[in-house]
Amino acid sequence: MSGDNQKRCGFCGRSVEAVTHLVRSRGAVYICDRCVAQAHEMLADATPTDKVLRFRPPSGRVGDHDQAEEAVELAFEAMFDATVSVAQRCAAIEDGANLESTMQELQERYAPSRDVEVVVDAVRFVADHEAEVRFTILLPQFGQGGLHRVGYAVHDDGTWKVARQTWCELIGLAGVQCPPRSVD
Repeated sequence: MSGDNQKRCGFCGRSVEAVTHLVRSRGAVYICDRCVAQAHEMLADATPTDKVLRFRPPSGRVGDHDQAEEAVELAFEAMFDATVSVAQRCAAIEDGANLESTMQELQERYAPSRDVEVVVDAVRFVADHEAEVRFTILLPQFGQGGLHRVGYAVHDDGTWKVARQTWCELIGLAGVQCPPRSVD
């Protein structure tokens, strides 16, 4: 599904796999073909006095929005839930079958932090199989405000899961390295 070190449109958030074309500029800023077309239409309709135009990227279409959003939230919550098995936590992550050792290493390093909690603040579907997720990790060392992050969820084999890239970036902050994806 989605690759590690993923390239994404800076406007709509869709991944390189979800677009036809992705244009890169200096500074590794990307824009997809759909957003270029939408911006072109906006410019064609603009008057000379319209100096700044508001760009609203289209949302992805999912069948039952509320059900999909709840499934995304449950996947993020499962990923941090120390009361469920490591295998279940890994199952909540895209291509998570080979992540058990990293999950266990994280638990061993941070055993006192078993009271970690995650709050999903917002879910925005950027494609029918992908969502941008704004979430907060609550741990005593992060203070009352928590650690605010933006990550992704993917619809994988009929289930919403935390994008592997999101998990790998999070554990990287803790000094744990993600293994390469399993090759089937």
